[in-house]
Amino acid sequence: MTVEQIGERLRRYRRAAGKTLNQVAAEAGLTASFLSQAERNLCGVSISSLANIARAIQVPLNALLEQPEQQKPDSHTGERVRYTVGSQPLVYERLSSSFPGNPLNAVKMNIPVGYQSELITHDGVELAYVLSGHVTYIIEGRAYPLGAGDSVHFDASKPHRLGNSGTDMAEMINITTMPLFEDKREY
Repeated sequence: MTVEQIGERLRRYRRAAGKTLNQVAAEAGLTASFLSQAERNLCGVSISSLANIARAIQVPLNALLEQPEQQKPDSHTGERVRYTVGSQPLVYERLSSSFPGNPLNAVKMNIPVGYQSELITHDGVELAYVLSGHVTYIIEGRAYPLGAGDSVHFDASKPHRLGNSGTDMAEMINITTMPLFEDKREY
């Protein structure tokens, strides 16, 4: 899916829901300016922001973003599908599968040098574990610098953002209770 498709889908579904930019932005924990830029393909949108937007306009996340299914409970290096969200420079690999009662969603992320996410809030909790490089999380205005082997675990309803604060690509595992995958199949 190209960035143009994501922006067009955001606008089309928002209008179909009969909501303004301000209404959707407020419900998704974003600014109207950011949402407008996303609809015009002027900025990338994280999976977390897309999930919040999907909830606000009452469409499934997979209506806005095609993600790989995890067909079985195990996944192996070199076999997972790598994907991005439009023009967003992050590269994701899905780690978690779906089954009844599973509250966890996990991805492995490759974060380029200089990357800085949008400020976001969402339901649930989040745990990030840095595999390599340097990542800084800003949670409620406080910086948490992390290197390889470090982690952060927090209430995701608090405003937060992440960025690569190092000089090399960073790699981390992110686990959240926010629904990121909407597989039809249950394992």
